[in-house]
Amino acid sequence: MVLYLFVTALVVAMAYFINSAYGRNACLSGSSGSTRQVMLNRILLLGIFGILFSLSALRIGIGNDYWTYRTQFLYIAGGDRKISFEIGFQYLVRLMQYLFGQDNYRTTFALVAFLTCAFSLKGIYDTADWFVFSFFLYMANGFYFMSFSTVRYYVALGFVLYSTKYVLQKNYVPFVIWIGVACLFHKTALLVIPVYLVAYVLKWSKKTLWLIPAACVGLIIGKPLVRALVFRFYPFYEGDALYDVGTVSYVNIAKCAAVLVFCLLYYRQTIQENAKARFFFNLNLFALILYSCGSYIPELTRVCYYMVVGQIFLLPLVLSGISDRKKRRLWCGLIALAYLCYFIIFLIKGKSDYVMILPYLTWVFV
Repeated sequence: MVLYLFVTALVVAMAYFINSAYGRNACLSGSSGSTRQVMLNRILLLGIFGILFSLSALRIGIGNDYWTYRTQFLYIAGGDRKISFEIGFQYLVRLMQYLFGQDNYRTTFALVAFLTCAFSLKGIYDTADWFVFSFFLYMANGFYFMSFSTVRYYVALGFVLYSTKYVLQKNYVPFVIWIGVACLFHKTALLVIPVYLVAYVLKWSKKTLWLIPAACVGLIIGKPLVRALVFRFYPFYEGDALYDVGTVSYVNIAKCAAVLVFCLLYYRQTIQENAKARFFFNLNLFALILYSCGSYIPELTRVCYYMVVGQIFLLPLVLSGISDRKKRRLWCGLIALAYLCYFIIFLIKGKSDYVMILPYLTWVFV
């Protein structure tokens, strides 16, 4: 736990000196100051990537499905047993087996770590207006450390983060292409296309507010249809004692609701006329509706995290838009403290069977 806290503190401290918005526009000015900031951004990003990649790539037995994946890798090599992994991940495993041997699973986990860290970090850099706060929220939410488990999903989430900028730029062709790449690692990523497009174009007014109760009612009465559609994609989830349990995630409901309430306090000032902020606001609202009314959906968290991850961009956008300096500082402190407490609780539970990210072990000393 101490190691994880130290690493998080170190990379967040490095992120403090990164100005992503300034770096994106630096080429337009051509000044020496811009050049220095761009170079500093690149050096620090590489440093952060190196630390996060190394911690993930050098682990062994860390993550609740680490050894399960190792067994599945062997099944892929044997070719005599049907594997539920998406085709993109299977070919990635076969490539690593061809290059390094059938049971050299550590190199496969290292490549997965590379993809996850690289695309997640680049996605945050390209989209964040306040990089250090967005990156802190990414770490404090546990997104990075949970990538030690369910590794296929977090590769897909990395691609989704990277693709987000294309939605905001209304550049839909590369957006769809990158989501296509993501679904080669986890099919749930296909949901991102309609959800993100709707979130971007949807504007709230008296004429559209009815959509919220309609969506809630639709999820409740449409349970048989929704479950039937889910099981067409993931038939092995039906009746599964681990995944198909219908558990209500009160913690995630509380998080999304708290973010919603905070954003509504400053909606007119920071969100209403800001298409980017409105997009992430809508994603958070969609996640809240799903968590509240769709708990019957197997592995609902994996679906909602494509929306919840938008909080790391939404909160800094709202905070930076608060005109009152004292209130802005107060809210920054309160939100940072709340997420820090959540992060510590998350790490305390790191030894549990469904997380298993503690204690940290590395194959370097094995």
